[in-house]
Amino acid sequence: MRAHLSKSLAAVLAACTLTLPATLPAQPGGLEELQQRGWPQQLDNRQRLPRGELLNLRNNRGFGSSMYGQAAPAGPMIHPPYEGPVTAAKVQRGIDDALLFLRSQQAPDGAIGEGSYAKGGPTALATLALLAAGAHPTADEAVRRALTWLQALEPNNTYVVAIRANVWEYALRKVPEADSYREALERDFQWLLEARNENGWRYQKDSTDWDNSVTQYGVLGIWAGMRAGLDPGEGFWPAMSKHFLETQNPDGGWSYTRGTSTANMATAGLASMFLVFDSFHGKTRYRAGAPRAVREGEAGRALASLERGMAWLGENGGDSNNAYYLYGIERAGVASGRRRFGGVDWFKDGAEGALTAQAADGSIPIGYTPVIGTSLSTLFLVYGGAPIAMQKLQFGGEAGDDQDWNLNPRDLANLSRWLWSAYERPLNWQILSVDAPLEEFDAPIVFLSGSKTIDFTDAQVRTLRAYVQRGGTLFAEPAGGSKAFRASMETLRKKLLPASDGFAALPADHPVYGVVKHAWRDRPALQGVAANGRTVFFLSDGDLSGDWQENKVEADAFPLAMNVLFYATDLGALHGRFSTAVPPGPAAPAHPATLKVARAKLPAGGTLDAAAHAWRTAAAVARHVTGVAVDDRGAVALTPAGLAGLDLLHLTGRGPLTLDATARGALKAFVEGGGTVLVDAWAGDPAFADSAHAALTDLFGPLAALPVDDPLALGPFEGGADLAETRLNLAARRQLPGRPVGQQLHVARQADRVAVVYSRFDLTAAMGDVAVFRAAGYRPADARAIVSNLLGYLADRRG
Repeated sequence: MRAHLSKSLAAVLAACTLTLPATLPAQPGGLEELQQRGWPQQLDNRQRLPRGELLNLRNNRGFGSSMYGQAAPAGPMIHPPYEGPVTAAKVQRGIDDALLFLRSQQAPDGAIGEGSYAKGGPTALATLALLAAGAHPTADEAVRRALTWLQALEPNNTYVVAIRANVWEYALRKVPEADSYREALERDFQWLLEARNENGWRYQKDSTDWDNSVTQYGVLGIWAGMRAGLDPGEGFWPAMSKHFLETQNPDGGWSYTRGTSTANMATAGLASMFLVFDSFHGKTRYRAGAPRAVREGEAGRALASLERGMAWLGENGGDSNNAYYLYGIERAGVASGRRRFGGVDWFKDGAEGALTAQAADGSIPIGYTPVIGTSLSTLFLVYGGAPIAMQKLQFGGEAGDDQDWNLNPRDLANLSRWLWSAYERPLNWQILSVDAPLEEFDAPIVFLSGSKTIDFTDAQVRTLRAYVQRGGTLFAEPAGGSKAFRASMETLRKKLLPASDGFAALPADHPVYGVVKHAWRDRPALQGVAANGRTVFFLSDGDLSGDWQENKVEADAFPLAMNVLFYATDLGALHGRFSTAVPPGPAAPAHPATLKVARAKLPAGGTLDAAAHAWRTAAAVARHVTGVAVDDRGAVALTPAGLAGLDLLHLTGRGPLTLDATARGALKAFVEGGGTVLVDAWAGDPAFADSAHAALTDLFGPLAALPVDDPLALGPFEGGADLAETRLNLAARRQLPGRPVGQQLHVARQADRVAVVYSRFDLTAAMGDVAVFRAAGYRPADARAIVSNLLGYLADRRG
């Protein structure tokens, strides 16, 4: 890192260390629905792609790997030089090109990059990177050959055996029935146990000394075996706890053996101590009125060690141009849930270092060899940039110092590991300050837990309201059934959603209980508050965080959290770090026209607040694609004065649309005077769709389907799209005979122009990426393409 890092907990290998539970039950709607919704990410990624093609992020949505079955490039790759800022698309392009480089280095016998380091190390690391990025151990020919080569190897090197153990464990996640991989893992696991001496590991099996670099990899290899069900014995974790506590320097850092603390060894010590804590100390839940065992005795000593280690790292930083360090800081950041250390966003800083160093052939030569540097950097990018499923709200005092917000400190860490099974890809969690800016609220769910009264400031409530309006979901739990915290959530609800009726018990048929079917044992009851057609604030009656803290995966708390996540995202793909709706590539030249756009202020029950967020997103996309600027006039009354000077008026809502005489007259005069109206039903609400269609027909005559060759549909202007390529989501297609493709817009004309554009299917929620469960509408990128075309069409006519 180029700047100082802050105080926090840290450290685990996210990628090579997460347990995948049982296979997910079949989903409603079958394969078609899951593929259409982008869930799980890997359903359709076994396609073969053209040789040498530079792969880009699919739909700019996250880290869905497109590398299954990809052969090595036939000729030299041309990886474009990185130009900031960091975006998910650029990260994914960097990953894809790095994977192509690794494939290009594979020898006919399956080895990858061997020759200049301990035999087996480069191949094991490269294979791990390929698996972590989505390759399948049996469907991917290159990975299959690498695994075969690794199986025949008999190394006497702790690094190689430990990394290879993680490869076997990762392969077993995808093919748990593969006895040969399990047998290989058992052999490596036993080798590591026998190679450990009194203090730790050194390079060879018969070594009697140790160093912290080799020892951290020995620990990772043992943990890989544990994730596959192997037992290192009762004495293993106490011995590792003793070793890393005793070798920690007085300043809080670690060194290679004894001596000056270094950033690389600080991440090694932190990673290992976090594995110690999670495996040995951390599985103690909070109970009201009981001693906090997790912060006392040896567990408290381990927590203090982590705090001191992270404080050292925060003060001293590290080198983002060193792949070994990147691999370590990723484990620290992911495990701790911290976005920043010492004020520095560790993933952004490290991604800039790795992507800037990436060469034209896709390699990232900032390690011991190009293959090793590329492999370690790829693991950093894949796991550090993985989507954040939940954020844990930190509140209380200036920095939540009393820890009431964090009574069960490993709850979301354990939950995020378990959730990997649902998405077949890495997921992260994150700690989020209640005072953080809105742009850092970038998970679909924010989790709140505590046992005390908490009063939110007006500024904090405004941020939480904006988060909910743009599609976020709050999920609260009174720790230990705390009445004080429950009362605080009711107070927050009143400030956040003053028009709501208060928390109410969710009915048994609420979608959150059935989005994935489970044989519930003792499902915690949930209460909720709805707004804009979705439940936006959940309140649990059960002690969820305690079960997550103890990692009781058999408890209903785990599948219930998964269902809340699936409901909150409408079974959609999760976004990787620094995702943006703006597509990659250079921006269009600025258009001379600036269009004045406003939203109709509808009676209570409308979706104006969410529409405001949607238009901020759509306007940014349109500016990038078409060059047309939007002058957003906000919400306006349906009166002559309210519509004066506008180019485009947008109406969206839920429930029956009623227009009084003033509104009807103002709309008619607005259109006849040259204005354009866009109307869609929020989330495809049929009541709004039907009533809006009737009102528009009454005002402007019958609405006709937009012809496929109309300029609005063809987009013959800067940044225009052929709307024949747009797609509705599955819920919308099910409402149409034959499930057609392409736009389903209807229009009314004034003279030679389209003056009214009507969609009975949702555009607004989609273009703002607001997930409403079972919404009938366009896919997000397609909704934004329609709006961009409309803006380009209007600007083109203006000239």
